[in-house]
Amino acid sequence: MKKLFVAKKDGERRSKRIVLRVTADEESKVRAAADARKMDVAEFARRAMFGRRADVDHITDAVLALSSITREIRALHAAMVERGLAPPNEALLPVILEARAAILKVADSNATKRA
Repeated sequence: MKKLFVAKKDGERRSKRIVLRVTADEESKVRAAADARKMDVAEFARRAMFGRRADVDHITDAVLALSSITREIRALHAAMVERGLAPPNEALLPVILEARAAILKVADSNATKRA
């Protein structure tokens, strides 16, 4: 069976540390930039220092936002039912279906770009 991870040689291990002083505002901006790219600060900094790409994945962000909206609407619906209130199904269902359609459209668009 092939090993999943292989130990790196001493020269390839990240064992050295660089300390960098920044203002609170700069720290906030760096953390936000790394978070937007789904990276930790160290990886974002390495990419920036060595001129490597660190693109923002807007497609993933859009899908996650749409999924979150859909979950919140469903939670609102469940809370109304739990309290004995009649949820406005005729208003909520089209919103959920539209969000789902948007997720699928973004996913299809992304698959087409990669093909």
